[in-house]
Amino acid sequence: MKILSASTRSFRLTSALLSCAALLLGTAAVSQAADSPQPGDLRLFYHENCARCHGAEGTGHDSTGKGLRGQDFTDVKWRKDTTDDKMVAVILKGKFFGLAMPAYKSKLTKEEAQRMVTDIIRVSEKGKLIEPPRK
Repeated sequence: MKILSASTRSFRLTSALLSCAALLLGTAAVSQAADSPQPGDLRLFYHENCARCHGAEGTGHDSTGKGLRGQDFTDVKWRKDTTDDKMVAVILKGKFFGLAMPAYKSKLTKEEAQRMVTDIIRVSEKGKLIEPPRK
């Protein structure tokens, strides 16, 4: 049996710990990437997370015309008066400590929130559903 010096044992232990840490960080990064919506999935994200308050069309009403709790994205004046940066901030931070609207910073990146604004909110039209992509 070969006896290793203290410095060799310390080096091997440090190497093993660094390898484990790198593996854990890599796994966490892959997991986070898998959780975040892919480019075509933002409409699905809207359908699953936003439509219950903003409606399937973004009008803030359900299919029967009942008013929901969310902002009407089809309101031309509101869209004109609200900057993209403000909309992105609300998507990521929520409203009123998450009571009026939850924060999605753990589910969307800033770039994804920006695409949500430009590709979904800014182009919402009354009578036109915001449909998730067909699979």
